[in-house]
Amino acid sequence: MDAIRGVRNIVWLLPVVATLMACGGPPPSPDPLVTETMQGDVRGADAGDGVTVFRGIPYAAAPTGELRWRAPALHTRWEGVRDATRFGAACWQRLTPATSIYTRGNLERSEDCLFANVWTPRPVVDERPDVQERLADEMRPGLDERPVRDQRPVMVWFHGGGHSGGWGSARVFDGVSLASRDVVVVTINYRLGVLGFLAHPGLTAESAEGASGNYGLLDKVAALQWVQNNIAAFGGDPDNVTIFGQSAGSWSVCSLVASPLARGLFHRAIGQSGGCLVRPRPLLDAGERSAHDIGVSAAKAAGIEGAGAVAVAAMRALPAEELVDSPLGRTGSAGVIVDGWFLPRPAGEIVRAGAHNRVPVMVGSLADEGTTLYAGMPELSRSAYEERVRQQYGEAAQALLDAYAGAADVSTQRALQAMAADRGFTLEMRTWARAAQADGAYLYFMSHAPPAFRIYTPDAADIDLPLGRRGYGAYHSGDLAYVFGNTHIVGLDWEARDHVLAQTMSGYWINFARTGDPNGTGLPAWPAYAQASDQAMEFGHETRPVKAVRKDKLDLLERFLEAE
Repeated sequence: MDAIRGVRNIVWLLPVVATLMACGGPPPSPDPLVTETMQGDVRGADAGDGVTVFRGIPYAAAPTGELRWRAPALHTRWEGVRDATRFGAACWQRLTPATSIYTRGNLERSEDCLFANVWTPRPVVDERPDVQERLADEMRPGLDERPVRDQRPVMVWFHGGGHSGGWGSARVFDGVSLASRDVVVVTINYRLGVLGFLAHPGLTAESAEGASGNYGLLDKVAALQWVQNNIAAFGGDPDNVTIFGQSAGSWSVCSLVASPLARGLFHRAIGQSGGCLVRPRPLLDAGERSAHDIGVSAAKAAGIEGAGAVAVAAMRALPAEELVDSPLGRTGSAGVIVDGWFLPRPAGEIVRAGAHNRVPVMVGSLADEGTTLYAGMPELSRSAYEERVRQQYGEAAQALLDAYAGAADVSTQRALQAMAADRGFTLEMRTWARAAQADGAYLYFMSHAPPAFRIYTPDAADIDLPLGRRGYGAYHSGDLAYVFGNTHIVGLDWEARDHVLAQTMSGYWINFARTGDPNGTGLPAWPAYAQASDQAMEFGHETRPVKAVRKDKLDLLERFLEAE
């Protein structure tokens, strides 16, 4: 793998300090806006609240030309100080309609998109000569690490978007609020859609590992390697890294927990509305619809025949914009696959065998994931609804129809949405918590209904919402502003209870990143998850532990999936 590799801990050398101390004078305070990485110096910006932000730092080389559809490669070193005051471009993706709450607006997009953004608290500098002299002694050349007192927990965020959209610098992911509470926050871009998840026999043949696809996941491995090699320079502790993500970002967290390529790169994991242990994924070159089949079929639809090097060269010759809008771009992504390398076998098998990365986890879902995510589901007559469920669930249908009868009495659309969301999210997160309970697991369930708005764009007010601002319940992605403590900078129609809940939830997230336990002073006690008690922390009208969230429904769905 021609991917980023390097030393685990960066060596802190301050030759200027040593020279000045040798002359008998105290060293000057270092410029807090300039930091050295292994690829060169970067200059950030004051983000307010005692936080410095470094935007658009490349964590890998641009995956363009011959590097398209290859594992991420090391970025070359630059000369001088690189400007890190502006976010880098988003990875190529098709834009979502402006009428959706998930619209990303008119993004700047590029294949040169593998950027990291870092928010870090500025150190408090004590100017007293005796303190400066002691610090200079502690930082003399020869030390292997920066002093431990300066190392803060690191939280690395992976955005959602179905592995086909999104970027790490959306306003809702602004890291100032979290970083001002003494953690280092990192967000990244990663390759999406066909550029991030195309599997093809020609690509597999040219790979030393005999694998293709999962490039967007390999990007995350490279980003975590970059963190290991560089985050100490930003005041972060490379031995205390928490990965967290939502939706596709949470699937990625789960996949990284399962992947041997991520071993040792992180120490805790937080998954928000997305798991990888229940839903089956395509195999690279086996099964009725293998990932290879998907790639070859999509290439053929774009006029590119064959399964070898000639086809690969033709695909690489396509401009990114043309590629993304072509039939290959629209249907060529197989998403996360079992490629034999990043995932040697299905994630559920890896975890059940205990061969995964054994770290504490904090995972959960929202009460109404489907109201916005599956908004296109139809409102059917009761008889048509029942027929649809029978076709989908066979012998298990009647029990499920009985379990969701209350929802169907109100709306058959809502019942279909709830059934799909419980299967795809609530059950996934309970399964993950159960699998991780021996290593320390915490399960949550958010029932509080946030106001609905365009989550990722500043023009949040101009959107048609037939159900009103809070009529969608606790909808998919409605937790983002709370987790980042950003209810004061995005969205609209927030109330005092929203801001209080944001402080509570972000507090739990920060505590977990520090210690692997979300509990802390001033927060309601959150019990560790155990299958026997089946307790989760509910974020609702109150923040409190509850038992057996949707247990009867989830048990029915679990039995159906196990029997498939």
